Amino acid sequence: MLRLAAPGVARMAGYRLYFMDRFSGHIDNRREFIADGDAEAIVIAQHWHDGSPMELWLGEHKLRRWEATPLAPLLSSEPTSAGE
Repeated sequence: MLRLAAPGVARMAGYRLYFMDRFSGHIDNRREFIADGDAEAIVIAQHWHDGSPMELWLGEHKLRRWEATPLAPLLSSEPTSAGE
């Protein structure tokens, strides 16, 4: 998304990507970057997704949230904690 810095002068929008702790939900880290628009910002952010929850923001607007991916799936053949 291009913003006008001055009449007739365009600049790229600054996005913030927050990396969240998968257990507490608190912010672990933040990365700021610029992109031509929301679609490009989402693609860029997707490349940084490491499996932890993330939120992409532009100003006061949350554009997207990525939920945490499971650490390890429980296979049906594995015993449960109850020993069944």
